[in-house]
Amino acid sequence: MADVEVKENINRFLLELYVLTQGDPATMVSMYDIGETLGLDRGISMRTAEELIGTGLAVIKTLNGGIGITTDGVTEAHQLGATADNGSPTGISLGDAPVMDETQCRAVERIAAELKSQLGEKGLNFDQLAEMMADLKSIDAQLSSPNPKNAIIRECFQSIKNVLKETGDSYGLSMVAALLGE
Repeated sequence: MADVEVKENINRFLLELYVLTQGDPATMVSMYDIGETLGLDRGISMRTAEELIGTGLAVIKTLNGGIGITTDGVTEAHQLGATADNGSPTGISLGDAPVMDETQCRAVERIAAELKSQLGEKGLNFDQLAEMMADLKSIDAQLSSPNPKNAIIRECFQSIKNVLKETGDSYGLSMVAALLGE
């Protein structure tokens, strides 16, 4: 079970490491602080960090949990859609253009996938779950369009944001708020 949790959280962990270090390989952060931000226990945080270290995406800085991101980790984080410009997990906001560009589509896709992977852990009631699923399906439909409509995506994320507020999901809320430019 623990290995499954590590695999499910490894991209989130890398992106949070990227955000906290601002993509600077010289910066050190605590693996436990990253895990706490993501709602992980210390054991999963340690195993996830070890997995990143083993794959060369992170490096040990201190023996008491200090880690840093490597240049390969920065490259991987960028491939996952991260930038350090605004402190959000993706660094991308939707803007006001009628149609989303490819970078925005990748950020929306990553955040939607992240939200989907965490649905079971959010403690949603039936109506909240139905609303989230409908919004996520609408987002998927727009992403399959050759011209994904920004206004539709924005409204879906606004609705998701309202549900996340009700559940107290601060991590999901911060991702969505940053994407909405708030």
